[in-house]
Formats: sequence, C-alpha cells, structure tokens
Amino acid sequence: MILQIRCLTRVSTLVVILFLFIGCAGKSRAWNFDDIYSLDVRILDTKDWLSKTKRELKDLNKIVKPKLKYYLKKDFEVYSKLEPHYEAIQLNVLNVDSLTIDIDNMVSTMKANSSDSLDTVPYDTTKSYRTMIEYNREKIKKNQNDYYNNIEKLKKGFKFDKKLLVFINEESMELKNQLYEIKYKRETIAPYIIQFNKKLSKALFDNPNSSYSKRIIKISKNFESYRIKLDKYEKFLSNIENIAKKEAGGYVILRPKNAEPMKYLKYYEEGMEEYLDILIKIRKISESI
Repeated sequence: MILQIRCLTRVSTLVVILFLFIGCAGKSRAWNFDDIYSLDVRILDTKDWLSKTKRELKDLNKIVKPKLKYYLKKDFEVYSKLEPHYEAIQLNVLNVDSLTIDIDNMVSTMKANSSDSLDTVPYDTTKSYRTMIEYNREKIKKNQNDYYNNIEKLKKGFKFDKKLLVFINEESMELKNQLYEIKYKRETIAPYIIQFNKKLSKALFDNPNSSYSKRIIKISKNFESYRIKLDKYEKFLSNIENIAKKEAGGYVILRPKNAEPMKYLKYYEEGMEEYLDILIKIRKISESI
C-alpha cells in the first residue's frame, strides 16, 4: 500500500499567489488601464467591491442605527465617536457607486462609437475621456481608503462601550491567508514521504511478513490518517468565510469584548496546532525508519 501524495502548487507559484492575495486583501486594487477593455476589468473589480461592501453595510445598518438611538440618550460620548464615521461610511459607498456609474457610462459611450478612444474629447466638454476617468478613479480610491479608515474608527468607538465590531470576511480572510503558508510547509515534507514510499515498496516486495514490514505498514496507515486530517484542515481554511458567516449569522456582528471566541476561531487555532504538529511527526518518523 503506497501512500498517495496530493499534488501541491510549486513553491515559486505559492509565493507569488501569497503576495498577490495579501496585497489585495482589505484594499482597493490599482486602477491601471491602457484601453477600454482593460478598463472594463477595473470597473468589474470596483463593482465587486461595491457588491461585497453593500452586503456588509446592510448588516452594519441593522447594528448601528438602534445603537446610535440608544447612545444618543444614554451615552453621548460614545454616540459622538460613532455617528460622524457611520455617516461618512454611507457617503463613501454612495460616492464610489456614483463615480463607478459615471465611468461605466463613459465606457458605454465610447464603445457605441467606433471612432472614440480614451483620448477622445466629447463635444460637450474640454476634457478627454481618459482625463475624466482618471479623475473619477482617484476619487474612487480616496473614498475607498476613507471607507476603511472610517470603519476602523467605528470599531474604536464601540470599544468605549466594551464592544467588538467584527467584519466576518475581513477576519476570516486574514486566517485564510495562512492556507498558502501551510501548504508550502506541507510541500517541504514531500521528499520524506517519497523516501518512505520507496522503503514501503521495498519492504512489501522483499518480505511482507517480516516484523519490519509489519511496522512500516502500520506507519503507512498512520500517515494516511495524517493525510486525511491535513486535507480536512486545508478544506476548512479554503471555506472559512462561509463557515464563519454561517456561525455569525451575517457579515457584520457586534460582540461583547470579553465574549468567548467563536467556534470557527477555536477550530482554526486548534487545527493549526495539530496540522503543524503532524508535519513534524511525519518528518521525524520518516527519518527514523
């Protein structure tokens, strides 16, 4: 019985993916474009951002609106730390939405006229499409950055009432980034598994009934159980956003500062410890045979 090794992405590719993944998390992507069609991609990115943000905003509104009414009467200090940033968040999203629609309309106009390009100056203005789009692009980036700054200030405001404002996608994405790192670590033990498989094959071929062969077969069964556990944890990390959202019951939640960690966070910590421990065991056992 030869232990099967799951194919993993090569180390160089993993490093690149990890860099890109972390670089884009929680930030607005760069609006680089050379023509109308590359601009389409940037518009789609912003629409995706808007879609995700509006889902979170819907849950945020359910939390903040009643809290503002309460704090206005019971704790004006907390109210004053929340209300300006909450209103600014609404405006930030509204501005990004409006600016994106403007850019989308300009692109549609250009596509409708085959002679138009980014450097075309429409008849009703003195500025080219490129200039107007770049102007809107900068305003989109500023509003997105302001949005994240206001979210952080909103979180700080709730801390004055010993509350934690948690954005599930943000929290779970930080954990999901670990998937690429542990896959890389798992790949580093692949040579030990390969060497073990060679010894297993030789033992089964030479003398399958020997005590050595029985021992190595038992180890191979243990290794198979380890593989299943590693795969299970990787699957958990790859789907952690959905798992976290299901447990939380939404995209944004407000929790007491001293509340017990959510179940998915506990499983993340315990599973990570077990995952890394398994990698060490596999290496040590392989070296000892």
